Amino acid sequence: MKFEGRAVLITGASRGIGKATARMFARQGAAVAINYHSNKAGAEEVADQICKLGRDCLLLPADVSQMNQVEHMVDQVIKKLGRLDILVNNAGITEPKDFRDTSEQEWDRMLAINLKSVFNCCKKALPHMEKEGWGRIINLSSIVGRTGAIGAGVHYCAAKAGIIGFSKALANQVAKDGITVNVVAPGMIDTRMISWRSSELMHEHVSKIPCGRVGSIEEIAAAICYLASEEAGFVTGHTLDINGGMYMN
Repeated sequence: MKFEGRAVLITGASRGIGKATARMFARQGAAVAINYHSNKAGAEEVADQICKLGRDCLLLPADVSQMNQVEHMVDQVIKKLGRLDILVNNAGITEPKDFRDTSEQEWDRMLAINLKSVFNCCKKALPHMEKEGWGRIINLSSIVGRTGAIGAGVHYCAAKAGIIGFSKALANQVAKDGITVNVVAPGMIDTRMISWRSSELMHEHVSKIPCGRVGSIEEIAAAICYLASEEAGFVTGHTLDINGGMYMN
């Protein structure tokens, strides 16, 4: 897979899956726009690594739950990189708690950051892809969007399930324009988002994974790059489950 001449925007790219994805795209030739919200140091580290590869890189601080900030961010991508071919909606938060303890404010915040942000970024990126007659959108969901896993938080599960439904509908509407929309739904991946578990709970959950381990951020990044490639041009509206066998559809 090669991405020379392509520009990719990755939200939440200062750490974890977003960071690994940014580096993998850069190694394969893409110019990379790195969005972050609060982790400036992490984003700068990723940008430095990409620059050392000789690739164009752009740092874009923005709260992707806010449409006006997303509009400015996408405008900067077009101004500085000249195009926007690939959008990876990776930004998100998690908040494991019981439904009975979840406030209305927490519900609204979760859906704004994890689901509304996907709408916002797609809304502003699509016109540029339509103009070129080519585009790739990859949205990050989760195994809990499939299973409603215990402990993940009802609001988190709802947002991640919503991403799958949103992506299917959008894929139907833009396929004729040469744009594909797909979802990657990771299971337990070695990021800070699984760190809320106690050592005992971590052992219990890992023991339920048929592959016997958590996944790596590079394994998720590789799947994202595939879905963004020319080779995946006939794949759209699909949810790629990467979870070591915890969920099989």
